[in-house]
Amino acid sequence: MAVNESNRLKMLSLKRNLIAAATLLFCMSASGQYGVGNASMMLNDLERGNRKVTFEAYYPVSLSEGELSEGEKVIGKYPVVCFAHGYQHPGDGYGNLTGILVPRGYILLSLTTSEGPFPSHRRYADDLRFLADAAASLGNDSLSPLFGMVDTLLCLLGHSMGGGAMFHAAADNSTIDVLIALTPYDTRPSAIDAAATVKAPTLVISGTNDCITPAEKHHLPLYENSSAFDKTFIQIKGGTHCSMGESRKCIKAEKLVGCEPGLTSAEQTAVLAGYIVPWLDFFLKGAIDQGCVFNTTLIADEAVTWLQSRPLASNIPAP
Repeated sequence: MAVNESNRLKMLSLKRNLIAAATLLFCMSASGQYGVGNASMMLNDLERGNRKVTFEAYYPVSLSEGELSEGEKVIGKYPVVCFAHGYQHPGDGYGNLTGILVPRGYILLSLTTSEGPFPSHRRYADDLRFLADAAASLGNDSLSPLFGMVDTLLCLLGHSMGGGAMFHAAADNSTIDVLIALTPYDTRPSAIDAAATVKAPTLVISGTNDCITPAEKHHLPLYENSSAFDKTFIQIKGGTHCSMGESRKCIKAEKLVGCEPGLTSAEQTAVLAGYIVPWLDFFLKGAIDQGCVFNTTLIADEAVTWLQSRPLASNIPAP
């Protein structure tokens, strides 16, 4: 039976939506053992004139009544992910990333600084570095909602402008254990130059339909210039710049500048979850099997193209 082009595209779109939804539900249910608690927080950076660094803290809480009441924070040591948002993309506009990380036992600290129209990239990077340095203290302060919960292992995660700022925050910084950059932007001063001094394992995720920060000018040079021994570049077919988060304002801007339509945020989040989770579990939780999961998924996944310095499990010392 002949199928016209319009119906064929609708069928493909429906199939893609079903696959994305099924994948996302599987990822969430497979290891989503926690609910999400939230607190708006602020720290003062005394070394920068008492600058106020604001952020949202998302942390694991109980899902159902048992030994703990529903919504009660679950005491334990959880690796921390410090997140830097994109330009004009509010720090609380990434519920998809919160949903990937916190139910799986990570604390997410999401900066809410530099949300204005004329941000300083250098100051933003300093905010992120300050937050990363201060993360451990949040677990030691009895007045903090994160008291008793903070592990010393730490990831920097950034999107767009935040992805570029992330490389500056990680430059020559041995306290950072791992990095994830989502469609990162080459900031001013140059994040590409800063990447040359970054040695922490680095995952860069790009999209073929990103016309805001094209891969050839931003994502690939950042990946290639990184000095990390373990680094992976993944480009999502049909992936867009703004579907890394959930900002309607950002998605509308993509349309205005003429970007090709691509994956929805839900579709793209399903792909992100399949790589972000095993990457973090491998480096921050010592889950060696997740390195194999990451590599196997990468090889078999027809939805992405990729580059890699070496398979993840290759950094395990020989017995």
